[in-house]
Amino acid sequence: MKFREPGRAEPRRRKIPFRVALIVVVVGLLTATASSLAAFAFVKQLQSIDVLRREYLEQVASAAVREVSRLPRLAETILVAHRSLVLTRVAPTDDSRALALGLAGVLEAAPELAWLSYGDERTGRFTGANRLAGGEIVLNLSDPRRNGGVPEELRFSARGGIEPFQRNPPVTEAYDPRAEHWYRKAAHAARIVWLPPYEFAEGETGITAAVAVREEPGARLRGVLTADFSLLGIDRFLRSVTVGAGGGVLLVTAGGEFLGGRPGAGRKAVARALRGRNWATPTTASVGTTVGGVKYHVVARPFSPGTGLDWAVVIYVPEAEFMGAVYANLRATVAITVAGLILAVAVGILVSAAIARSLGSAATDLDRIAKFTISDAPVRESIVKEIWLLQQAVGRVKASLRSFTRYAPEEIVREVVVSGREAMLSGEKREVSVLFCDLRGFTSFSEKTRPEDVIAILNDHFGALAPLVAEHGGFVVDFLGDSLFAVFGAPQACADHAARAVTCAVEMQVVRLAGDEANFARGWPPMEIGIGINTGVAIVGNMGSQRRIKYGVVGHAVNLAARIETFTVGGQVLVSESTRAALGTRLLADGPFRGEGKGVEAAIQMWDVRGLRGEVPLALPSPARDLVPLARPIPARVRLIHAKQIDAEVHPADLLRLGSSVAEVRSAVPLPVFGDAQVSFAWEDGTAAALDGKVMGASGPGGVMVRFGGLDWATRARLLALARSRA
Repeated sequence: MKFREPGRAEPRRRKIPFRVALIVVVVGLLTATASSLAAFAFVKQLQSIDVLRREYLEQVASAAVREVSRLPRLAETILVAHRSLVLTRVAPTDDSRALALGLAGVLEAAPELAWLSYGDERTGRFTGANRLAGGEIVLNLSDPRRNGGVPEELRFSARGGIEPFQRNPPVTEAYDPRAEHWYRKAAHAARIVWLPPYEFAEGETGITAAVAVREEPGARLRGVLTADFSLLGIDRFLRSVTVGAGGGVLLVTAGGEFLGGRPGAGRKAVARALRGRNWATPTTASVGTTVGGVKYHVVARPFSPGTGLDWAVVIYVPEAEFMGAVYANLRATVAITVAGLILAVAVGILVSAAIARSLGSAATDLDRIAKFTISDAPVRESIVKEIWLLQQAVGRVKASLRSFTRYAPEEIVREVVVSGREAMLSGEKREVSVLFCDLRGFTSFSEKTRPEDVIAILNDHFGALAPLVAEHGGFVVDFLGDSLFAVFGAPQACADHAARAVTCAVEMQVVRLAGDEANFARGWPPMEIGIGINTGVAIVGNMGSQRRIKYGVVGHAVNLAARIETFTVGGQVLVSESTRAALGTRLLADGPFRGEGKGVEAAIQMWDVRGLRGEVPLALPSPARDLVPLARPIPARVRLIHAKQIDAEVHPADLLRLGSSVAEVRSAVPLPVFGDAQVSFAWEDGTAAALDGKVMGASGPGGVMVRFGGLDWATRARLLALARSRA
């Protein structure tokens, strides 16, 4: 029966809580003040950082320009000086070896240079000195009139000595400097000419300066002097310059070719910034660009260090390198502002929420209790004593209601709480499915075990099975010793209660079988359950007295389910004919089997469940799953058990198959299905064995399946070992 929930008056206009109004005013004023101050400080910091950034990058650019310009100026100085020496005959051009030694001396004094050479216009002789990768200086001499013009090379020592030098592979082709591009270009120029950067024979990138040797402008050409220097030194210098953690310095040609500097994302930023821009103006220019989500400042200082080549020193630096301090200060300002706001909010909360929040929490809990939606969330204790006492009282009510649901169905408790009225004795007839589950052989085990161990094993057992009942919509009516009594279809009615009951039973057997592995590890005995199910009309409802009420299920359907359970063996599920009819073709079962039950007038027709069809098919593990066929029958004896009394008459029998807890027995006397019997035989060592069991059913002509009950781990292992030894 449903009851109307009492109405609750609502305020005509929406009211603002006191703590909300206080917090809004305080936070609003602080936010406006702090935001204005933070914005002013942020703008001023941006201006200061921009000035510092420009000055810093200007200094780095000036230092880089000075260093890059030094090498071209050095090469020009050496060429001009050496040209004077040639014109004044101080450097003898007609003595190639003496001239080469002089060039080598200059090369030794100027480690930045890679080559110094002289090509003679009249004779075509070439005289040069070059520095190898290891630092050695080699003289290179060629004369079209000697050795077919193939150059001769000599190693130069620091003390002025020379010795033959052989390259690998050796030089075999004639060489005439007058045919080279650099020679012709210098011969037609009135001043020093520079060739664009190119890769030397030694594998390094460098640049060549060449100057024509004439007595005076327009006079006859005597020859051409050259000076080569590698860009490797400039590259090392530029790589050594650090501009913050992620910045650097690059040397770039007017065509966008990188001559030196660090590789990486910075080069992409520079390439993007230089694209389509004219850097010919000899001033510093700055532009911003973004690469890979990182914003860079790119500053270029174009210069032409007297070479005729338009180069630019480019500095790149991530914006965060400069703006990091600004952003850090901004974050600090925001943090201080937020801290102030939090402090203001905390003060407002301490003043107003100490009462309002605690009362609101208690009111919410009481409202949930009225709807039986009990919250498990922890409650923050109030500092006000009276409110704390109220919270404690509400907590005790919640705990009591939770405990009550363990003694009565939750649906009944919810209906009583929501209705606000006392529960009354009442009942109704309803079709339900009743399930009885019993531990096999547990009584004898409990008599030999400490009480605390018995309780621990039972709690573990019921703790594994009871949640399965709830999961399938059933209700545990009672725990009867080592038995569980459950009903499906009450208190909550459902049309598929039979399917739910059988599904639950199959899963119980699977869980119990899996739980035996843990039992073995803990030293507990193997536990087997037999389950009986019946579907029929029963009386369900509140039963008892005015002082104590219990939700119960009574009727013939309950008694019949209890009787069916007594016919089961461990690992077996038996259902009544009415349950089988309710499931129809979904049920996979063997039978029918008939048995006489106490208090039941007619024979009970039962079915042995094997599985259940459905969207997710279920299969019940067979109690006889580990049977081993024997090569020769084992002689045995059988004694029937009636009303727990063993018959004195002994009947000869044979064991045809044997497992850890089941045997196929062929006996001279008929063994009735569901009948109890004692089977005696000899172990491997000749000692006698006498095991009590129940007949599960016929297995063939003259044979029946007997399931032994109450076996410990050692006996199970011994049976299996005997079966395998006789297989």
